[in-house]
Amino acid sequence: MNEQKPIAVLKFGGTSVKSIGRIQHVAEIVQERSKCGPLLVVVSAMGDTTDYLVKLAKQASAKPDAREVDQLLAVGEQISITLLTMTLHSLGIKAKSLTAYQVGIFTESVHNKARIVDIKTDSLLSNLKNSDVLVVAGFQGITEAGDLTTLGRGGSDTTAVALAAAVNASCCDIYTDVDGIYSADPNLIEGAKLLKIVSHEEVLEMSRLGAQVIHPRAVELARQYNVKLRVRNTFKPENEGTLITGGPNMEIYRAVSGVAMDKEQSSVAIINVPDKPGIAATIMQTLAAENIVIDMIMQAFHPTIGKNSITFTVHQDDLDRTISSLNKIKAELGASEVLSDSDIAKVSLIGAGLAAQPGVAAKVFSILGQNHINIKMIATSEMKLTCVISKDDAQKAAQLIHDAFELQKAVSQ
Repeated sequence: MNEQKPIAVLKFGGTSVKSIGRIQHVAEIVQERSKCGPLLVVVSAMGDTTDYLVKLAKQASAKPDAREVDQLLAVGEQISITLLTMTLHSLGIKAKSLTAYQVGIFTESVHNKARIVDIKTDSLLSNLKNSDVLVVAGFQGITEAGDLTTLGRGGSDTTAVALAAAVNASCCDIYTDVDGIYSADPNLIEGAKLLKIVSHEEVLEMSRLGAQVIHPRAVELARQYNVKLRVRNTFKPENEGTLITGGPNMEIYRAVSGVAMDKEQSSVAIINVPDKPGIAATIMQTLAAENIVIDMIMQAFHPTIGKNSITFTVHQDDLDRTISSLNKIKAELGASEVLSDSDIAKVSLIGAGLAAQPGVAAKVFSILGQNHINIKMIATSEMKLTCVISKDDAQKAAQLIHDAFELQKAVSQ
């Protein structure tokens, strides 16, 4: 190995390694890329393996222990890395598979959605002296005590970017089953356009608001450590995909970039809490202690009775735990009841120059109103405008907004 050549990081998702045939295709991509220098290849579990393992855990126990679930889920990536490494060997590539334990990917002591705190690069660099390719298990880490952890949704993306940052990689390419990042989901929205370049900030908003191409934790890491990040199609390896970069001048040529849709949300409201300091903090601290991430928050004040109603959104997977946690403190807070609504979806308009565009909100609200789509909640920031509506209206609303802002004509460079 030429030690002067920079290291590149490639990540392949579950659809890319779903079968032996696809693993062989990935191996050919890796073989070609290895001609330019050493590679770290991060691999997800094959296809629906993780979902299958979760199903088995729930069949074994109504409430499986979080530590044991992580022990089980880590098996998925270990299958992938060994099969890909064997295939690389058959192509004459010097490759070696490594688990998170063998690499030294350390996380906090939280199961099912842990965050990476450190990566020991000594093992990686030492192994690269005798290998052209190291195939690393994504989605998993270890605690200081030696327990296996998993990183939650998008964990393999996060692993790849964290490794790229740790070894100062020349690039980090995320290979998936789409051509790159679009102005909207091309499977759902007619006229969705491939974007050749987007800013970290735009992709963060897109991914947080429902776009499934890359996880926001990975994008945040790339922005923080200045990792050159690209999304590419495994099945069209000749295409360059979408480059995610700093892009400080994005708004000069593209004020609005895309529309995102998220149907995996629920809203929760805690009703008639006293209007006094500390109530909101107690609610948020209770949910934070359960590792429940909340998003949009709305507080309605009733001046005649001195009470508030606080409404927020959570991922639907966290709904039951959220309701349970709030019911435990309902009496302490003096609230009357906890309500939920699972019939919601978030539809968001995203763009680096959104805040500087007068009339955007009025245009969105007018479009939805004219088409009899009711808005349940609204949130805005410098780069997004989000409307919470009924699930059944989500795709129609996204298409209407995409068309109204002519995103099918979006500048793609």
